[in-house]
Amino acid sequence: MPDLSLHSLSSFAWFTNAVVLAVTAGVFIYLWSPRIRNSRLWMATATPLASIIGSGFLVVAPLLAYTVGNWSLPTMLGIVALAYAVGGAVRYNILHVEAITESRQSKSDTEAALKWLERAAKISLALAYVVAIAFYLELLAAFVLRLFDVQDMFKQKLIATFLLMFIGGFGFWRGLHPLESLEKYSVDTKLAIIGGFLAGLAVLNGHHLLQGTWELAELEVDWSTDTVRKLLGAFLIVQGFETSRYLRNVYSKEDRAATMRGAQLISAAIYLLFIGLASILLGDFGSISETGIIDLSGQVALVVPFLLVIGAVMAQFSAAVADTLASGGLVEAATYGHIKHRYVYVGVTSLAVALLWSSHILSIIAYASRAFAFYYAIQCTIAALHAARLQPGKAQVAKAVGFSFLGLLMLITAIFGIPVESVGA
Repeated sequence: MPDLSLHSLSSFAWFTNAVVLAVTAGVFIYLWSPRIRNSRLWMATATPLASIIGSGFLVVAPLLAYTVGNWSLPTMLGIVALAYAVGGAVRYNILHVEAITESRQSKSDTEAALKWLERAAKISLALAYVVAIAFYLELLAAFVLRLFDVQDMFKQKLIATFLLMFIGGFGFWRGLHPLESLEKYSVDTKLAIIGGFLAGLAVLNGHHLLQGTWELAELEVDWSTDTVRKLLGAFLIVQGFETSRYLRNVYSKEDRAATMRGAQLISAAIYLLFIGLASILLGDFGSISETGIIDLSGQVALVVPFLLVIGAVMAQFSAAVADTLASGGLVEAATYGHIKHRYVYVGVTSLAVALLWSSHILSIIAYASRAFAFYYAIQCTIAALHAARLQPGKAQVAKAVGFSFLGLLMLITAIFGIPVESVGA
């Protein structure tokens, strides 16, 4: 971690640190203002937004730097555009298909097929959450250890295992709703820290432009099939918008569709702004690492690594709790209550422990990307089937073709995505 002694700080460093802290505090105070805290639309937006920029923001820079180098910004644009299109299929299902799949009766074979596909989607999403939970908590452990300048795979897996056992045991004993309130605090903290980090990057870029020293590092890119497969394996960085699909007991379908769109647009702006501002630093990664952003952020302002660790711990733990809670609800709903959520919590965390000890964290990212891609493929299939069979008209046929194409892309992602470190890395 960086040296924060007084003699180590130049006047520019003092200014940058002050800007980062001021913006972080300002964003946090704004998000905690009564107008924002009492806004139902903001709360509906914050849930998917927190999921989309949670772990993805922490790993996107090193993943893209080692995959496409200086092509990171246009690549990020392509990724968020694809995610937005897939989100369109999920929004379509919220508005037009949900009433069919959540009803107990089927009026036609098509409706029966839609209900079967939605049950399969719920099970696949629950399994995807298993992979994501393992990733969240190992990432949390890695960031905590980096706070003490420790990089030890065994220790981070040990910490993650303890946290998984705690979540599973607590969930079985008392349920996870008492821990669910942590999410609202982590969302605001995470957004405030990201705001401060982006402000620091903007100051750094401005300084280099004024000094005439702004330039990109020369990064070699191996354009091959494996490069594309690695990008497919990194799709997890924009996952999370599907959470709006399963908030039907809290928000109307119109609110969920609108706020999901808002969350995707806000997260896309954050990702593009971050990668654009961080471009001058992409060549400074010493090696591919899940905590590589710590090294990058230390060059922006000395306080940022500490802020990122705080944000990572809060965000990853709350995300793990939220996904464990969601998996319990999904399995219970898919089995019509035959499997109670408290037993699912134990099963999910146990599977996550097994995955944790059998895989490298970068491999878990790819597994999670593929698992979520399979879920999205089912959602796109549901949208295509409904548009083709239950919504007459040429416009609906065009939608069915578009959804089918997106479903095929997600299926390709699920089958062919690989970890960044698996081939030539």
